[in-house]
Amino acid sequence: SSTCFVVLLLKLADGFTVTVHADPEVPLIGQGLMLSCHLIGKIPTNFQVHWYKWERNKNMTLYFYNSTSNGSELVRAWDEHRSITPKGWYENGIVKVRLFPVQAEDRGQYVCAVTGDNVYQEAIAEVIIAGFGSTPRLIIEQQQNNSTTLRCTSHGWYPLPEVLWTDSTGQNISTMAETRIQKSVTELYEIDSTLRVADIASDIISCTVINPLLKKHRENVIAISVRVQHRVKSLNVEAEHETITAVIGENIILPCRLITKHVPPSMELQWRKEDDKCPMGYLSPNGSNSREWLRKEYEKKAEVFKGKEFGKGNISLKLNNIQVEDTGKYICSATSNIFHREIIIEVVFGGVGNETSLQVHQQKICGYECKWTGWYPKPRFSWRNHKGESLNSLADTKEMQEENNHFTVASSIAVPCDTPEVTCAIVNTESTDGHLDVIAFPGW
Repeated sequence: SSTCFVVLLLKLADGFTVTVHADPEVPLIGQGLMLSCHLIGKIPTNFQVHWYKWERNKNMTLYFYNSTSNGSELVRAWDEHRSITPKGWYENGIVKVRLFPVQAEDRGQYVCAVTGDNVYQEAIAEVIIAGFGSTPRLIIEQQQNNSTTLRCTSHGWYPLPEVLWTDSTGQNISTMAETRIQKSVTELYEIDSTLRVADIASDIISCTVINPLLKKHRENVIAISVRVQHRVKSLNVEAEHETITAVIGENIILPCRLITKHVPPSMELQWRKEDDKCPMGYLSPNGSNSREWLRKEYEKKAEVFKGKEFGKGNISLKLNNIQVEDTGKYICSATSNIFHREIIIEVVFGGVGNETSLQVHQQKICGYECKWTGWYPKPRFSWRNHKGESLNSLADTKEMQEENNHFTVASSIAVPCDTPEVTCAIVNTESTDGHLDVIAFPGW
């Protein structure tokens, strides 16, 4: 198992034990992590629960609960560079702490210690973090003296990744490569690998980066052709962002740009979903023989940029009225008889924003209100419950544009008070950065 649990009992209480659980077991960088401490059996009358991260020099407190004072958060000692401090709460014998967003430095041992009625018990969770990095960027860096030098770069990996080079036959040619892997300031690994191969009439080379912990990989391929080397060298497909955050019912644009000075003959531009063998549609911009095709089920859902935008190299895909089933990975590719380029764009739900204000009105039905000011352009908002499910259909949202063109957005929602967690978030539609607004828990 990827998560190790150790229970230490210093003084036993009849029928009382403590266990811990981490969800997910191996969180990805940027995701959330929920740590749960379960008090099982005969719970002491007066007790305290201390969640902390074990460190050699100084333990870092996440949350402290006292049954006589209804809990308190002691997070002043937490990492000062973290924009969002851990959130903790106690409910029905379970003490939970949520970390968001997870960083590489969050790996390690987390202890839940329970004291009360002369009893002490603790349980330890070993948290392992993983980073599933970016799709490799693979380019022809140099062609001379009957040889071609390829360069493969990627970032955002943890733990130490593996780099694999293969040719069109699937043969491993990694021993021919010079690979440098180093840590960034965020403790994530960056890859820079070069491969020099002898010129041949035509060949396809693949660069793959593998996460050994997740047993998952990202790959990119490139075609080498002596006859068109001066053109292939400057041809690629790129995207400004590899992850797009979506809100149910909204429209989104999956970015993809064709970088080339010359349009090769018989080129085909294609969009498809990774788990779908058939393409959503394609565009073949070959002069008088230009063709365009879109699958019938996507006629109202999707449209590819054309006309002036295509003249600028913009082959982005617009998806309308996003639904849950639209999440996943989409592949933008450019192909001809002499090359193939592709890039993967992932669509996910959710978003985070700057913390502003939150008011809670607790009855049998709890009301929550979030208000954001100073945003431009007009942002998107999102309400979610503790399972990550959208609550937008229950929300009442008002938007107002100020004289300085900035937007103020106020949104309110009413949900059952036994909902463990309600999150309101806001997303800047023209930025990859999001900021978690507020997480509310019953009892505030």
